[in-house]
Amino acid sequence: MAADSLEITADEYIIAPDNPYILLFHEQGSSRGEFHTIARRLCKLDYNCLAVDLRNGGNNSRVSNETARRCRSSRCPTGINELGIDVEAAISYVRSKSDLPVVLFGSGANGSLSLKHAKENDHVRAVVALSPGEYFLPGVKIQEAVKDLKKPVFVSGSKTEIPYFSELSSGIEEDYLSLFEPKQGDGQRGTESLSENYDDNTEYWVALILFFRDLI
Repeated sequence: MAADSLEITADEYIIAPDNPYILLFHEQGSSRGEFHTIARRLCKLDYNCLAVDLRNGGNNSRVSNETARRCRSSRCPTGINELGIDVEAAISYVRSKSDLPVVLFGSGANGSLSLKHAKENDHVRAVVALSPGEYFLPGVKIQEAVKDLKKPVFVSGSKTEIPYFSELSSGIEEDYLSLFEPKQGDGQRGTESLSENYDDNTEYWVALILFFRDLI
């Protein structure tokens, strides 16, 4: 339940109760269904996963975003502050189950949101942001919001996006930043880069697995 009483829907993937959690936040206009396959693979890295429907969503892989549906029905706001309380609700839910710090994993606008909350929330261990950007201007500039972030960060997307990501993440200390540029073709944006439907997904997965192994 979010702080404004909006009920939040999520799918939980449990490997072991004592394992840390990855919180998965879909692309804007999408749903938790975006992570149906990805979450199962991440669980093999000894993490539990929580794939969350945020209120700025839609449908993905025939999975309806139930949080967004409730939000539309009640005409609730969907700005960055309201999205933020959805994220904080997910973190609070996981904290009720585990004292271990969480990893935030977001795509598109919700990748940007994950970066922001990694800076603000002490219970966040690290963040994965796929195809983040300045989705919340003029109210919030993500480049400024994540300046001096001192937590492990993995950022990636398509090859053409990399110069933009480099600028966006320029304020993050170099020792904490993993900026992955695909070498096999032009790559893909967002979670499509990890999709089974993308032939060159392996190089993204290898880079991501190495990032998580460094967190141990």
